[in-house]
Amino acid sequence: MKYWLMVTGDKSVPSGAARSLEAWDPSLSTVTSHNLEEGDPVLVWRGGRGGGVVAIGEITSTSVVPQGDFLSLARSQRDEDGSVPALTRAVLNLGKLMLATPISANTLRAAGITRVIRQVRSAGGDHKLVPLELPEKHWREVIRLAEYPEAPTEWPAAWNISPGSVVRRAKLHEVYGGNPRCTVGSSAKTPNALLFVDGSRSGELAPQWNGSVLLAPGQGQRSSDGISLENLAVLAHLQRGVPVRLFLVRGADCLYVGEFGIDLKQPIERWVVTGERELQYLDSVLRWDIKTPIFRLRLLNGARALLDDTDPFRQAPRMRLSLHPTSDQPVATAIRGLLAVMENDPAVAASLSELSEAQLLATLTQRARRQADLVELRAAAEDSATSEGDLQKLVQRMTWIFGGEFLPGTARRNLTLRDQLDLTLLRPDGTLHGVELKKANIDRLVTVQRNHLIVGHEINKAVGQAMNYLRELDEKRSQLLVDLGIDARRASMTVVIGHSTFVTNGASSAQIDETIRTYNSHLTRVSVTTYDRLIGNAQRTLDLTAAPDI
Repeated sequence: MKYWLMVTGDKSVPSGAARSLEAWDPSLSTVTSHNLEEGDPVLVWRGGRGGGVVAIGEITSTSVVPQGDFLSLARSQRDEDGSVPALTRAVLNLGKLMLATPISANTLRAAGITRVIRQVRSAGGDHKLVPLELPEKHWREVIRLAEYPEAPTEWPAAWNISPGSVVRRAKLHEVYGGNPRCTVGSSAKTPNALLFVDGSRSGELAPQWNGSVLLAPGQGQRSSDGISLENLAVLAHLQRGVPVRLFLVRGADCLYVGEFGIDLKQPIERWVVTGERELQYLDSVLRWDIKTPIFRLRLLNGARALLDDTDPFRQAPRMRLSLHPTSDQPVATAIRGLLAVMENDPAVAASLSELSEAQLLATLTQRARRQADLVELRAAAEDSATSEGDLQKLVQRMTWIFGGEFLPGTARRNLTLRDQLDLTLLRPDGTLHGVELKKANIDRLVTVQRNHLIVGHEINKAVGQAMNYLRELDEKRSQLLVDLGIDARRASMTVVIGHSTFVTNGASSAQIDETIRTYNSHLTRVSVTTYDRLIGNAQRTLDLTAAPDI
């Protein structure tokens, strides 16, 4: 009996995977010139950081492949006499999955099975099948290790969320990566695929059990584009060797249900038309359907009862995720020690300030913190359940979002007896700038008036409130200057209100921006902006800010 090794790539989608709906092959297969037989055992190794043996299976079928389909592969594997070898497609059946608990290289070294590691290094990735020269006793030891898997503790393979726990979705993406606006996708920082389902949905998009199979909707996409990269994150998760982590979503929170695997025999139950898009092109209008796949998933590890509960969030424990995984703790300890030395010896701080590396570290740390805050604010602003108070708590710690002309932090909010500003910013010359934060979920942010768009009632009301604040500050100008050293005579205000996502009259984001710009052009000391415009401007600032040269 021969043993075989397959090394999966660490890319989002396996190289050569067909993305068209018709050509998509859900089976785990590969093409090789080696002489293999049905029943031969196979080890599947996930490459990249946090990799290891993620599955054990066997070859279930083989078939001859025409050389024309893989001519370059055949030529690259010529026999000694120069002839082109025959190619075989081998289909694998994975009987043992360890996607979330791989047998790591360190575990294999401790067991004395170093030959697997050496062959992984020489095999390359991209799902190549290579012979695995392994003694029988070592194979039995690998099987034993697979029966008693240990959860990884090192980043990025470590997973610290228990089934049934609730976390903030913004924080989840901050720690594990991925697009917070998508239903499904790859984790950008860890070897995981993330799938979010809404238990409150009804009809065909409602998650529901069909026997032992969970039917869950994926990401809506254009039907003519084949399979989107987001949906491939789940469909091809076995080819990548990563688990699918499924969450129930409610507002800004998500509840972790568990680890799932795609049903290889029938990965998609059906496609559901969930919308239509149109595009004006020259003199014609292009229209296309938006279709959503209904995945067929099998629970590998977790709690099925969470999906059956009418309110699983009610008594679920909440978790606070940390940006510092286990392997980063020594780094955090070293930084704390350095800070203690700098506090006790100012000369050390002065010496570090002269190092360009220290400046780079400070810049990168600040940018990472600001990017994380921006992700959390974006998720909160796009959540219809977020209140003004929730938004104020987030914006209060990220006043940099309003530009570099203001001093860090905020001044006191109660400057007059009758009024309280949401945020009070100061310019270096002591002049004051107030910020009035309103909720993002406003459906009539702009309205139609005689074939034109004008700002809605909520904007006018918020601007009127800001004008009253400024009048109060003008009247108390002398007192504020003496008591607090704040010059309120030249005070100004920014009103942050609404988000284009919630506007229901069909106005686009560009049309809303243009309407508000026209409105602002007639104001003197008050300006209005939306949350998506504020966040977009801040994101561009971060993207354009380059790290200092060293």
